[in-house]
Amino acid sequence: MECKTKFNDFITNISLNDEMKSELRKAYKQLRANLNSHEISKEIITTFLQGSYARHTGVKPVDKEDKIDVDLVVVTRFDSQKITPRQALDAFISFLEKHYKDKYQMQGRSIGIKLEKCDIDLVPTAIPSLNLQKFFYEAFENDEYSESFFKANATQKAFTEYLNKDDSWKNDPLKIPDREAGKWDDTHPLAQIFWTQNKNQETDGAYIKVVRAIKWWKKNFCLNADSIKSYPLEHFVGDCCPSRKDSLANLITDVLKKIASFNENIKPYFPDRGVPQHDVFGRVSQNDYKNFILEVRNISKKANEALSEAEPYKSSMLWRSIFGKEFPVYDEPTHQFTKREEPSSPTKPSRYA
Repeated sequence: MECKTKFNDFITNISLNDEMKSELRKAYKQLRANLNSHEISKEIITTFLQGSYARHTGVKPVDKEDKIDVDLVVVTRFDSQKITPRQALDAFISFLEKHYKDKYQMQGRSIGIKLEKCDIDLVPTAIPSLNLQKFFYEAFENDEYSESFFKANATQKAFTEYLNKDDSWKNDPLKIPDREAGKWDDTHPLAQIFWTQNKNQETDGAYIKVVRAIKWWKKNFCLNADSIKSYPLEHFVGDCCPSRKDSLANLITDVLKKIASFNENIKPYFPDRGVPQHDVFGRVSQNDYKNFILEVRNISKKANEALSEAEPYKSSMLWRSIFGKEFPVYDEPTHQFTKREEPSSPTKPSRYA
């Protein structure tokens, strides 16, 4: 059974609530204000969110130890031909010491900032093309963006005009520092966002909900595949999700079936959206990949059972066995019939007067 109303409630239950969104806005606006007040601001063109919360595919934290984790891109004027990745990251140390002392950690490609209710990965980029700079200014330098991010009218308008003007944006990635490798890597958050928007339109808004559902399962119940992080999982789901309008139950069942069909002993190569030379699964271990496929095969069978079950309560209970207590169930049937132990006797006389 498709359990449409219960799936809608389930997606609401696992998504960010208003309080969490408010905390994210607060952290973003404060970080942006801190950057603008520091001398590092002369090197900054703009800032914007990327990752699952920009694409609306994120899920809420599991518990108090698990906080909202967002990526903040800081578009800089650093020349990747003149400055090393380490120098680019180290340029923020003075700023971090002033505003986030004892709360930050230098990472391979970013700077992790741990706040009370959310964690932010600050990702600096090298200077982009002039066309991209113009787009960034129009999309993110508006008051609306700080409140509603990619749902802001000015941001949506800038996206539509930039992405639909021509295909030049496809060959215009950003460069982020890889301190460990000592080189600048290409990344294309706009291509990821654009791809997600298109896929979501093709499925009448269901795609991002499918991603949230499977991320929630992975985060809570698939605990032996740690190297499959949020975006690699999302990319895998995206490649396996049918481009059609359908119920969440049908789409999720089809995605799980497709993933389960992969050979667990051969890790696939997934070209990144906009940067095909980058393998999204490059940092995924073979062992984690195998564990993940085997776990998906188990829940794929359960999903088929849940979809085939016609009785609402039983079907919703089967879906709950996959997704946990956040999946609501229908009321248990109240009509109980006593098992017949012997043939019935007539209640009326066999002859009439």
